[in-house]
Amino acid sequence: MVRVISQETYDEVVNENIEQFSMTPEEAVEDAIKQFEAQGVDLSNIMKDLILNNDNELITSYLSQLNIAIEDKNYGNVPQTLDKLRNELDKDIAYRVYAGKKGGYDTLIKLMKSCPNNSLVIRSALKAVTSLMNGNPDLLNDEGVALQIYILDRYTDIPTLQYLLHWIRECCIKHEQNRQSIFNADIFNKLKKILIRDNATGPELRDACAVIRALVLDDDIRHEYGKSHEHATVIAKGALNVLTGLMPRFKKDKGVVGDLMITLAALIVRNEFCQEVEDAGGLKFVVDIMIDYPDSEKLNWQALKLLKALAGNDSVKSHIVTSGCSPIIVSAISRLKGSECVVTAGLACISALTLRCPSNAGVFYDCGAPFVIIDAMKAYSKSLSVLKQAAWAIRNMSVRNKAECQEFIAYGVEGVLRNVLQLHGPKLESDVNAALRDLGLKVELKERWTGKGVSMDNTN
Repeated sequence: MVRVISQETYDEVVNENIEQFSMTPEEAVEDAIKQFEAQGVDLSNIMKDLILNNDNELITSYLSQLNIAIEDKNYGNVPQTLDKLRNELDKDIAYRVYAGKKGGYDTLIKLMKSCPNNSLVIRSALKAVTSLMNGNPDLLNDEGVALQIYILDRYTDIPTLQYLLHWIRECCIKHEQNRQSIFNADIFNKLKKILIRDNATGPELRDACAVIRALVLDDDIRHEYGKSHEHATVIAKGALNVLTGLMPRFKKDKGVVGDLMITLAALIVRNEFCQEVEDAGGLKFVVDIMIDYPDSEKLNWQALKLLKALAGNDSVKSHIVTSGCSPIIVSAISRLKGSECVVTAGLACISALTLRCPSNAGVFYDCGAPFVIIDAMKAYSKSLSVLKQAAWAIRNMSVRNKAECQEFIAYGVEGVLRNVLQLHGPKLESDVNAALRDLGLKVELKERWTGKGVSMDNTN
């Protein structure tokens, strides 16, 4: 179990090194760090060099200046003070934790509520509170959520909306309770107003999409069961047609198109949603994007993620292959093989499209997929994600295509798979053994448990 300490405990040890052992401040800090790390203490939230530069005094001073400004209702120098505070907060998570303990969050919320009509202060405060909560989302409370909705309703200028959306997104990352609180405040309908506005700009749309994706995350290890699926379902019912409809409008803007595709991929969590996106022209659009931007690593990765998500519907899965996507996918993996993200997404796509579908697998054999898959495994012999997706693709392409799977064997897949077993062992053992089995190759099975040989006596 990881041990943690307070800033005060750390500072006491540093001061003790200086006062009792006559160390210089630099020596005292170095020795304290070594002591705690030797004891297995996690120092990630500790400001280790406070005694060297007095950053704690700077943060405390800036917060004090802000509180005085709020009390005096004098906001002339507040934007400059907020910028200085933000510079300190951006240095390290420890600075943000320290500022939070000193009431930084309450001060910034109070500041924004005290001058709701001062857009300059609001924007600077939004940037500061976003920095404060970067990796430190526990600070959000009901008052903060209410303020987010208030600003979202009241402000229409693009910079303020963008800074607000950045803050909202930061609150959602790795924090299930924040996501639920923000979602329950009817945030989606507020975001939808941005999406459907005729004059909505690309940057606004990208930030709104980023918040939508954050609302459907499931990344908080403190909560065994989150509501990502429920959130995605509600948002998908109200936004799939809107998001798909925006794609042709922003076809020339690679950033917006990419965000729209990856957002759709995060939302189509049900069978009917996949069909809805295809019916709205989403599949054809994705194919066009991969053809029009063959060398864009990010766009191809985003397109492949959406294709995999669309394959969750068997009918759409069939249409993806019959529409000519198979050679495009194989070509993307081969052409952009220097990108681990593209390769992983492409292999995952092949795996999804060939699952329980031998006819689709046959098309991928015709496209030269076996060679490309094996080549990817050799190129990324240390990447667990690439190797896992490759093993799944091999299995799905082989299990019902016994004649065609000889092509894998001819390209030396057995040696590659056994090398994976040797390098990564238990981490990929079940995936690789499944691939070997469905290729008809020998699998070394391990007996996980054996009895102790105790006889069973049923007599009374």
